[in-house]
Amino acid sequence: MKTMVYVFKKKVDESVQDFIKEKLKEIPLNKIITNSESKILINPNWVCNDYSDTGNVTSTNILKGIIKYLIEEAEVSPNKIIVADGGFSGTTASTMKTNNVFELEEYGIRVADLNNDERINNAEIKNANFLNLINLAKTAIEASCIISVPSLKTHSLAETTLTMKNLMGTLLPKGIMHSNIHYKIAELTSFFRSKMKFNIIDGIIGSDGNEIGGSPIKMDLIIAGEDPIAVDCVGSAIIGYHLQYLEIAEKRGLGIANLNDIDIIGHSIEEVFYKFS
Repeated sequence: MKTMVYVFKKKVDESVQDFIKEKLKEIPLNKIITNSESKILINPNWVCNDYSDTGNVTSTNILKGIIKYLIEEAEVSPNKIIVADGGFSGTTASTMKTNNVFELEEYGIRVADLNNDERINNAEIKNANFLNLINLAKTAIEASCIISVPSLKTHSLAETTLTMKNLMGTLLPKGIMHSNIHYKIAELTSFFRSKMKFNIIDGIIGSDGNEIGGSPIKMDLIIAGEDPIAVDCVGSAIIGYHLQYLEIAEKRGLGIANLNDIDIIGHSIEEVFYKFS
């Protein structure tokens, strides 16, 4: 059976919150994530202090739609949900303020900067060749479920930075990722793979250029699915890429990186394709 990835395009007159709530009903996400989870970490991309309409950070409206769906449709207790990331040191709190992230706490959930989280030191990644021991945020370790919600954008080293690479927000120091980055993205994903029960790329506005200063590209998309490798494979293909870290992850048995083995639901890659530079 093929793995499924959902590609949905927002209508012009549709709000982002309503769009994502309705599409999560179609999946339906409440069959995948339920109140049986002990702690759900929604992990956006807050890498730099910028507005979400640049495409460089995850939209707060996307996060609101996911949270409202989890509470109202999946009947998840709000106290089990935390929205958190760790961007560049010293900038995450500013990013959260810039994008009115603390409004999310009105739903009874918690918002946090993972750079200030309690650390679990020297966590071991099994069978890793490049990223053996890492220091991680305790919140990520304790989560029973991680929903990775990156923005759709390119990266100066990894070429694309989507659901897998988004996990960098859980570790310190982050600079350890920058050599042999494709192998390390796959190895970091292997550590969290069992927790990554669903993944949603925020492609409402993409960013073309680099991870903290690309040019905004209006795409009006979400790309979602249970398999983070397949989701990143489709997300990368939509903007004209197929990356080494996807192949490495597939060889490690973490997911599917071959488009022929992915059942794309909604819009085809060809219908929404836009080549990023």
